[in-house]
Amino acid sequence: MSNSHGNSGAVLDLGRLIAMANQIGDFFAPYPPGQREEGIRNHLRHYWDPRMREALLAHIDGTHGEGLHPHVLVGARRLREAPLGPAAYAGPPKTDAR
Repeated sequence: MSNSHGNSGAVLDLGRLIAMANQIGDFFAPYPPGQREEGIRNHLRHYWDPRMREALLAHIDGTHGEGLHPHVLVGARRLREAPLGPAAYAGPPKTDAR
């Protein structure tokens, strides 16, 4: 089914979603392991349209994340670990308190 813009209802082209996800990964690349993946998950969770997240996760399920940086793949998979809700954390990646 097409919408008024002539596409099949996709929010963005899959290639563009992959590029955007990898750009987020590039931003968080200098963070320590754990924080890096949490930062990616947090960004995808709070700033991406749900349809974008669904398309990215469907791509991961269908291709094992072809084209995604490894830390982006881990961060995106973490989207499934905790449900979204009003109490969801929206700040910078949490650090380990020592």
